[in-house]
Amino acid sequence: MTPHDLALSPAPDADLSGRQFGDYLVLRRLGRGGMADVYLAEQKSLHRQVAFKALHARLASDDTYVRRFHNEAQAVAALVHANIVQIHGVDCIDGVHFLIQEYVPGQNLQQLLAKHGTLCVAIVVNLMRQVAAALQKASDRGIVHRDVKPENILLSATGEAKVADFGLAQIADLQNGTDVGITQVGITMGLRST
Repeated sequence: MTPHDLALSPAPDADLSGRQFGDYLVLRRLGRGGMADVYLAEQKSLHRQVAFKALHARLASDDTYVRRFHNEAQAVAALVHANIVQIHGVDCIDGVHFLIQEYVPGQNLQQLLAKHGTLCVAIVVNLMRQVAAALQKASDRGIVHRDVKPENILLSATGEAKVADFGLAQIADLQNGTDVGITQVGITMGLRST
Protein backbone atom coordinates (compact mmCIF):
# COMPACT_ATOMS: atom_id res chain seq x y z
CA MET A 1 0.00 0.00 0.00
CA THR A 2 1.42 3.38 -0.99
CA PRO A 3 1.14 6.64 0.98
CA HIS A 4 -1.31 7.78 -1.72
CA ASP A 5 -3.52 4.71 -1.03
CA LEU A 6 -3.42 5.45 2.70
CA ALA A 7 -4.51 9.04 2.09
CA LEU A 8 -7.51 7.84 0.08
CA SER A 9 -8.54 5.23 2.66
CA PRO A 10 -11.26 6.41 5.00
CA ALA A 11 -10.29 6.57 8.65
CA PRO A 12 -11.72 3.71 10.67
CA ASP A 13 -14.87 4.58 12.60
CA ALA A 14 -14.52 5.06 16.33
CA ASP A 15 -15.24 2.03 18.50
CA LEU A 16 -18.72 2.48 19.99
CA SER A 17 -18.14 -0.01 22.82
CA GLY A 18 -19.39 1.34 26.15
CA ARG A 19 -21.73 3.93 24.61
CA GLN A 20 -25.48 4.07 25.17
CA PHE A 21 -27.88 4.69 22.27
CA GLY A 22 -31.40 4.98 23.61
CA ASP A 23 -32.34 1.60 25.07
CA TYR A 24 -29.11 -0.06 23.86
CA LEU A 25 -25.80 -0.32 25.69
CA VAL A 26 -23.05 -1.27 23.23
CA LEU A 27 -20.87 -3.94 24.88
CA ARG A 28 -18.17 -4.93 22.38
CA ARG A 29 -17.38 -5.02 18.68
CA LEU A 30 -18.02 -8.37 17.03
CA GLY A 31 -16.95 -7.59 13.51
CA ARG A 32 -16.09 -4.96 10.93
CA GLY A 33 -17.36 -4.76 7.41
CA GLY A 34 -17.02 -2.49 4.44
CA MET A 35 -20.31 -0.76 5.22
CA ALA A 36 -20.80 -1.13 8.97
CA ASP A 37 -19.43 -2.36 12.26
CA VAL A 38 -21.38 -4.93 14.24
CA TYR A 39 -21.48 -4.96 18.03
CA LEU A 40 -22.96 -7.03 20.80
CA ALA A 41 -25.34 -4.81 22.76
CA GLU A 42 -27.75 -5.11 25.64
CA GLN A 43 -31.31 -3.95 25.21
CA LYS A 44 -31.81 -2.57 28.72
CA SER A 45 -35.63 -2.59 28.83
CA LEU A 46 -35.88 -6.28 27.88
CA HIS A 47 -32.63 -7.52 29.47
CA ARG A 48 -31.54 -9.26 26.26
CA GLN A 49 -28.53 -9.29 24.00
CA VAL A 50 -28.94 -7.98 20.48
CA ALA A 51 -26.75 -7.24 17.51
CA PHE A 52 -26.14 -3.51 16.96
CA LYS A 53 -25.03 -2.73 13.41
CA ALA A 54 -23.75 0.83 12.96
CA LEU A 55 -23.44 2.32 9.49
CA HIS A 56 -19.98 3.77 8.82
CA ALA A 57 -19.82 7.54 9.20
CA ARG A 58 -18.68 8.08 5.60
CA LEU A 59 -21.91 6.43 4.37
CA ALA A 60 -24.11 8.12 6.96
CA SER A 61 -23.35 11.47 5.34
CA ASP A 62 -25.02 10.33 2.07
CA ASP A 63 -28.78 11.03 2.33
CA THR A 64 -29.60 8.64 -0.51
CA TYR A 65 -27.69 5.81 1.12
CA VAL A 66 -29.28 6.49 4.53
CA ARG A 67 -32.76 6.48 2.97
CA ARG A 68 -32.03 3.12 1.32
CA PHE A 69 -30.60 1.79 4.59
CA HIS A 70 -33.85 2.58 6.43
CA ASN A 71 -36.23 1.55 3.61
CA GLU A 72 -34.54 -1.78 2.92
CA ALA A 73 -34.22 -2.51 6.65
CA GLN A 74 -37.99 -2.08 6.92
CA ALA A 75 -38.59 -4.42 3.99
CA VAL A 76 -36.30 -7.13 5.39
CA ALA A 77 -37.83 -6.69 8.87
CA ALA A 78 -41.08 -8.02 7.40
CA LEU A 79 -39.37 -11.39 6.89
CA VAL A 80 -40.46 -13.08 10.09
CA HIS A 81 -39.18 -16.66 9.89
CA ALA A 82 -37.33 -19.01 12.24
CA ASN A 83 -34.46 -19.35 9.75
CA ILE A 84 -33.91 -15.64 9.05
CA VAL A 85 -31.99 -13.29 11.35
CA GLN A 86 -34.68 -10.93 12.60
CA ILE A 87 -34.43 -7.15 12.50
CA HIS A 88 -35.91 -5.53 15.60
CA GLY A 89 -35.41 -1.89 14.71
CA VAL A 90 -33.63 0.82 12.77
CA ASP A 91 -32.82 4.25 14.17
CA CYS A 92 -30.44 7.19 14.26
CA ILE A 93 -29.18 8.63 17.56
CA ASP A 94 -26.39 11.20 17.87
CA GLY A 95 -25.75 10.91 14.11
CA VAL A 96 -25.18 7.13 14.29
CA HIS A 97 -27.49 5.17 11.97
CA PHE A 98 -27.97 1.64 13.25
CA LEU A 99 -29.97 -1.56 12.98
CA ILE A 100 -30.94 -3.73 15.92
CA GLN A 101 -30.98 -7.39 15.03
CA GLU A 102 -31.35 -10.76 16.62
CA TYR A 103 -28.08 -11.90 18.15
CA VAL A 104 -27.20 -15.47 17.16
CA PRO A 105 -24.52 -16.90 19.45
CA GLY A 106 -22.69 -19.75 17.80
CA GLN A 107 -20.78 -19.96 14.55
CA ASN A 108 -21.37 -19.64 10.85
CA LEU A 109 -21.30 -22.50 8.35
CA GLN A 110 -17.86 -21.48 7.09
CA GLN A 111 -16.42 -21.84 10.60
CA LEU A 112 -18.08 -25.23 11.03
CA LEU A 113 -16.63 -26.46 7.74
CA ALA A 114 -13.17 -25.15 8.67
CA LYS A 115 -13.27 -27.09 11.95
CA HIS A 116 -14.83 -30.34 10.76
CA GLY A 117 -14.34 -30.53 6.99
CA THR A 118 -16.96 -32.47 5.05
CA LEU A 119 -20.27 -32.81 6.88
CA CYS A 120 -22.44 -35.91 6.91
CA VAL A 121 -25.37 -36.08 4.50
CA ALA A 122 -28.02 -35.83 7.25
CA ILE A 123 -26.57 -32.54 8.53
CA VAL A 124 -26.22 -31.11 5.01
CA VAL A 125 -29.83 -32.01 4.12
CA ASN A 126 -31.09 -30.48 7.39
CA LEU A 127 -29.17 -27.23 6.77
CA MET A 128 -30.27 -27.06 3.14
CA ARG A 129 -33.91 -27.54 4.16
CA GLN A 130 -33.71 -24.67 6.65
CA VAL A 131 -31.91 -22.31 4.27
CA ALA A 132 -34.32 -23.13 1.43
CA ALA A 133 -37.29 -22.38 3.71
CA ALA A 134 -35.78 -18.98 4.59
CA LEU A 135 -35.08 -18.10 0.97
CA GLN A 136 -38.60 -19.17 -0.04
CA LYS A 137 -40.07 -16.86 2.62
CA ALA A 138 -37.97 -13.98 1.27
CA SER A 139 -38.96 -14.77 -2.31
CA ASP A 140 -42.64 -14.84 -1.34
CA ARG A 141 -42.18 -11.24 -0.10
CA GLY A 142 -40.35 -10.15 -3.27
CA ILE A 143 -36.85 -10.25 -1.77
CA VAL A 144 -33.98 -12.14 -3.42
CA HIS A 145 -30.94 -12.62 -1.16
CA ARG A 146 -28.20 -12.65 -3.86
CA ASP A 147 -25.29 -13.39 -1.49
CA VAL A 148 -25.94 -16.85 -0.04
CA LYS A 149 -22.62 -18.27 1.13
CA PRO A 150 -21.37 -20.22 4.18
CA GLU A 151 -20.42 -17.01 6.03
CA ASN A 152 -24.02 -15.81 5.79
CA ILE A 153 -25.54 -18.95 7.29
CA LEU A 154 -25.39 -18.66 11.06
CA LEU A 155 -25.72 -21.74 13.23
CA SER A 156 -27.11 -21.62 16.74
CA ALA A 157 -25.80 -23.92 19.47
CA THR A 158 -28.80 -26.20 18.81
CA GLY A 159 -28.04 -26.47 15.08
CA GLU A 160 -30.71 -24.07 13.86
CA ALA A 161 -29.62 -22.31 10.66
CA LYS A 162 -30.38 -18.62 10.20
CA VAL A 163 -29.80 -16.77 6.95
CA ALA A 164 -28.11 -13.42 7.51
CA ASP A 165 -26.88 -10.46 5.49
CA PHE A 166 -29.57 -9.44 3.06
CA GLY A 167 -27.24 -6.57 2.14
CA LEU A 168 -27.20 -7.50 -1.54
CA ALA A 169 -30.93 -8.15 -1.59
CA GLN A 170 -32.97 -7.14 -4.58
CA ILE A 171 -36.38 -6.02 -3.38
CA ALA A 172 -39.33 -6.13 -5.76
CA ASP A 173 -42.71 -4.47 -5.53
CA LEU A 174 -44.86 -7.57 -6.03
CA GLN A 175 -48.02 -5.54 -6.74
CA ASN A 176 -46.40 -3.60 -9.58
CA GLY A 177 -43.87 -6.23 -10.67
CA THR A 178 -40.94 -3.81 -10.40
CA ASP A 179 -37.84 -3.39 -8.27
CA VAL A 180 -38.26 -0.78 -5.52
CA GLY A 181 -34.58 0.07 -5.48
CA ILE A 182 -31.25 -0.86 -6.92
CA THR A 183 -29.24 -3.57 -5.29
CA GLN A 184 -27.22 -2.11 -2.45
CA VAL A 185 -24.24 -3.66 -0.74
CA GLY A 186 -24.12 -4.07 3.02
CA ILE A 187 -27.56 -2.94 4.13
CA THR A 188 -28.52 -5.58 6.66
CA MET A 189 -26.24 -8.13 8.11
CA GLY A 190 -26.64 -10.77 10.75
CA LEU A 191 -24.05 -11.69 13.30
CA ARG A 192 -22.08 -14.47 14.66
CA SER A 193 -20.35 -14.77 17.94
CA THR A 194 -16.56 -14.41 17.87
